[in-house]
Amino acid sequence: MKYLLPVLILSALFGCSAKTSKQLSASLEVIKEREKASAEKDYAYLGKFLGTISFEVRTTDTSNFKDGFIPWASLEKPDQDIQELKDAEEILISRKAVTILIDYPLRNEYKFELNSETGFTRKFLLKEISKTYYKIYDEEEASATVKTISIERRTEMYNRNETNGKYGIWGHDIADLGLAEIQVYETSAKKLVLVLVVDS
Repeated sequence: MKYLLPVLILSALFGCSAKTSKQLSASLEVIKEREKASAEKDYAYLGKFLGTISFEVRTTDTSNFKDGFIPWASLEKPDQDIQELKDAEEILISRKAVTILIDYPLRNEYKFELNSETGFTRKFLLKEISKTYYKIYDEEEASATVKTISIERRTEMYNRNETNGKYGIWGHDIADLGLAEIQVYETSAKKLVLVLVVDS
């Protein structure tokens, strides 16, 4: 009997380790599948595709960014990137209202109307989209019963755990997100819908 106890303890430890490893692998697979599905999503149902708006931030880090531009702007700290945002003040859309669709990394998409009397610039869009992401993440945390595991407590996986709040956020903290592009669509009613291409 005295030899059986250590064997049982070792079996339990290795069993837990194997189980954790399988769970981790399964979680990473789910994230990869969702990333792929997001990248391949077809928005043609929104209407006519008019083009894209890019967000590039000047950098002195030419070892990682050979052309001197980071091909996304931070959604966590937009004010830092706005200082070096290429063509930040260029008026891209002269209409007074657009609809913005946010679906990454959300299981339940969010749409909202954004208004501007003077047209839409990269600077304005980045700031307003960032504010909305903060609102989404706050509302998610407030409405979820499965709460976000803090970064310090993530022992098995760095990625954000999926929460079950209003939006079902998965895989990424706001600090992971960068706005790379906006795809512009025009509906049959001649309204503009902006779809975000977010890197993580």
